Amino acid sequence: MKFSEVCEILLPCTASIIIKLVGLTLRLSIVGEEQPARFKTAGEPVLFAFWHNRLLYTCYFLRKENLTMMISKSRDGERIARVARHFGIDSIRGSSSRDGLRAIGELVKVLGEKRNGGITPDGPQGPKYRVQGGVLLAAKKSGVPIIPVSINFNRKKIFDSWDRFRFPYPFARTVLVFGPPFSVPPDAQGETLERLKGKLENALMSVTEQADRYFQ
Repeated sequence: MKFSEVCEILLPCTASIIIKLVGLTLRLSIVGEEQPARFKTAGEPVLFAFWHNRLLYTCYFLRKENLTMMISKSRDGERIARVARHFGIDSIRGSSSRDGLRAIGELVKVLGEKRNGGITPDGPQGPKYRVQGGVLLAAKKSGVPIIPVSINFNRKKIFDSWDRFRFPYPFARTVLVFGPPFSVPPDAQGETLERLKGKLENALMSVTEQADRYFQ
């Protein structure tokens, strides 16, 4: 086995250990917990939507929610999927730029099996904070509501990446914000879908601004 192959095997394991160790120190507050809770109580699935730069610890805190994430087929996506497996999170591989329709079909099937889904509607390459159509299509075909989610930390490292990815420092205060459910009618198409895309973008920005103001 080549050294590079060994690194590819060890990297997700090492990353998952670091994520867990930091995660255990985070002091979490939750806003809007009742939004997904009512669907959980009724035994109904939801589709969690959150921005790409906040996916890591959003997934960490949702890891016990029977979550299946839609993750790109890129090399970085493969690493993310391997890390996700360490936390019991299943993945569907595909994105708006590669195998998107097949992946959406698999996500709809997962939602139909009463499992929760997760998607970053501006991933994997942006533009930052701009909703792509896949999340709406999944909600439309499955009849499952979208729950907008955002996370923030009072102390964090912001990376110089396209999405300004965030990673908390140990013992950071953390807030997870859930917004009201967002539904997509089964007959929505064309201009209606475009309007709904804008409304979902606004809903995601609302929970994001809420999370960003929390520690001010």
